[in-house]
Amino acid sequence: MTYDNSPSWHRYRQLLLDAFDLPVRHVPIERWQTVRGHEVHVDEWRPNGRAIGTLILVHGGGGHGRILAPIADWAAGLGWLALAPDLPGYGLTRPSGDFRWDYGEWPAVVAALANDCEGPVVLMGLSVGGMTAALAAQAASDVRGVIVTTLLDMGDPSIFARAAKWRWLGEASLLGFRWLPSIVDRLRLPLRLAAPMDRMSSHPAMAEYFENDPLLGGLRVPSRFFRTMHEVKVSRLEPRCPLLLVHPGADSWTPSSMSRPAFDRVIGDKRLRELSNGSHLPAELPARLELEQEIRDFLAAVERADLARTQ
Repeated sequence: MTYDNSPSWHRYRQLLLDAFDLPVRHVPIERWQTVRGHEVHVDEWRPNGRAIGTLILVHGGGGHGRILAPIADWAAGLGWLALAPDLPGYGLTRPSGDFRWDYGEWPAVVAALANDCEGPVVLMGLSVGGMTAALAAQAASDVRGVIVTTLLDMGDPSIFARAAKWRWLGEASLLGFRWLPSIVDRLRLPLRLAAPMDRMSSHPAMAEYFENDPLLGGLRVPSRFFRTMHEVKVSRLEPRCPLLLVHPGADSWTPSSMSRPAFDRVIGDKRLRELSNGSHLPAELPARLELEQEIRDFLAAVERADLARTQ
């Protein structure tokens, strides 16, 4: 299966146009790359001419790489090679035979992809992908920048509970993780029951798509994935490169107050910009234009720094 012949992708592309007047003008090259034993599906959006660098887009716990198509297509127009992998367990990636739904594989896979790229590499993560990108930057050999729309410390019990579909469910899950992990690990719930997928977007049709699509809200994920995510304790973040948090200003799922604790623990060059509006998937105007401007300025600064290093 590819996204090219996936009804899920074609519906999403049409919804972006109908709901937000947001066309995805090009389609990527689809390929599979062996990373840490996984056959990782990668969307590759190539610029015209030689690439300035590589932007790796990191999806969250309720998506896959093709969801980031609008940003990837736009970034390729700026001259960057944009890669959007499906992380193990999600999308079209074929996980290794011994994959046990350990969240730790996500930043490890992103770091391995980054290490395989030439030229300056920037990671951009949305939702849980924000923390995944920050952790991957710490593990990779040479990442030049990290852009995130949220920075959620899911090891914090209060953040974990607030991110669940219902707070009581998050708190019950935490008790299960502590006292009955072997039983809880085997539970598989559709994402729409574990997380408020209907709050991905402010547009009703787009929210319904995220809640019910088989690759999104309909995907069944073992509770072990969320338990191992909660086990990652972030006392400090040191990505060793500039970090930009561009938080949607009308995110009803994870407001900016949920990202501030982890952001405050980032060591090094960092900046926070809260958008005027924008839901968890910030496709609304003017948030989308503000996000694009922040990304454009950040990538331009990375390009200037790279030129200075080579002179």
